[in-house]
Amino acid sequence: MTRTSTTTLVVTWIVAAAAGFAVDAALAGAGRPILPLPPTIGVVLAGIAVVLVAFAWPVRQMVRGGRKVGFRHATGVLAGAKASVLVACVLGGWASGALLFLLTRVVVSGDAVTMSLVTMGGAVLLLVAALLAESWCMLPPDEDGASPA
Repeated sequence: MTRTSTTTLVVTWIVAAAAGFAVDAALAGAGRPILPLPPTIGVVLAGIAVVLVAFAWPVRQMVRGGRKVGFRHATGVLAGAKASVLVACVLGGWASGALLFLLTRVVVSGDAVTMSLVTMGGAVLLLVAALLAESWCMLPPDEDGASPA
């Protein structure tokens, strides 16, 4: 399994930001309220980041040769890390698109801006933790120079 590419991260974030901006603009243009971001999303994303790093730590120790961990645990952590990268990009992108929409308005709700910033912060924490966990779950190359399958 390969690491998540930077292109995937950037494109996912930008597409989600465009979607968040477009949905809020369409709703406001139709005279309806925009979609509010729940205030707990950022906190939950930060919590998931902590749990992911806690589950990835034993895998890191195993890769370094200091501990035994089952392959199911290691592959589960890797799959969770890869999924968390995409979730972080989608939610962070959506929040940044919503924030951009809010900042283009004449009257801005401070609560909505704060919720968008908290969501973006939690998404960035999850993104960093997921990329860290993903790198911890990668096996080092074999002694003959071939990369692991």
